[in-house]
Amino acid sequence: MKDSARTRAYDRIRAGILNGEFPAGSFIEEAQACAMAEVSRTPVREALNRLAAEGFLDMLPRRGAMVRHVTAQELVDLYEARKLIEGHAATVICEAGQGAPAEMRRLAVAMEAMPVSDALGHVELNGEFHAVMMAHCRNQILVRMSETMSASVTRIGFSAFSIDQDRKAVIDREHRALIDAMDAGDAARARDILKVHLEAPAHILAKLPR
Repeated sequence: MKDSARTRAYDRIRAGILNGEFPAGSFIEEAQACAMAEVSRTPVREALNRLAAEGFLDMLPRRGAMVRHVTAQELVDLYEARKLIEGHAATVICEAGQGAPAEMRRLAVAMEAMPVSDALGHVELNGEFHAVMMAHCRNQILVRMSETMSASVTRIGFSAFSIDQDRKAVIDREHRALIDAMDAGDAARARDILKVHLEAPAHILAKLPR
């Protein structure tokens, strides 16, 4: 029951941060979070600490949990790191000569069918798409590195997608192109697609705090 309460508190507060119910710079009151998630203070505190560890919050002495801003530099740094490890994963998959993993195809189809209004759903499926690719990189250290970035991928990706939802069509096309390159065993093409796919758009960076 305790784990269920902790999970419910975490999921509810996380969703509130991502959907703007708790905007960047605001403080999350424990009493408010308890009422929203219908749990006691202990699971709420545990959820807040977990969200702070994942980069969603800053825990400020005597002030509480403040929702962090996503900055332009964070977006650039995250994409640069992803280019390195995901480029390696794409190369390994291409060199294996077995084509793109079937799960990547399924997720690409699901993302294409998802309405643009479901920003969180799109961002989470996008994270799964890239996680499947990383799972096939045959390097458990890189897989763990990718997993540690997953919360940042969701948090930062949601902010970027919210700024420009028209990018959904672009993202869908680039995912399809990446799958085609993997099916063809063209590692150089796959890396080039990822380089473009993981380039922080200037118009999005301009709308994020520095």
